[in-house]
Amino acid sequence: MALVRLAQADAGETAEVRVGDTVELRLPEAKTSGYQWRWQLPDTVRVVADEHVRGDGHLGVVARGERPPGAGGIRRLAFDIVGAGRHLVRAELARPWEGEPRRSVTFILSATEDVGPNE
Repeated sequence: MALVRLAQADAGETAEVRVGDTVELRLPEAKTSGYQWRWQLPDTVRVVADEHVRGDGHLGVVARGERPPGAGGIRRLAFDIVGAGRHLVRAELARPWEGEPRRSVTFILSATEDVGPNE
């Protein structure tokens, strides 16, 4: 199975995937601003990771003085495709205490069954 990487620039475009593939979304996020990505996911995906990573792509704690206060990072969502069909994954950048998102993006996934050579 394949790893399909998508970024904000891929929003609105259709990504061709297969059942069993893992899709990784990486969106910019500055946690100190209060804005965080929240997800609207179809039942045909299974989340395997949802985490904030440093702007350089590394997980974990940053050494004091290594990055400026308030430096942005990346929100990484990884999920497995568990069903065929057309799937919409919506991401909304919002503060938890505010109702309306500041920004929203939709990713379109067209998932097909992996057909073996004998089928």
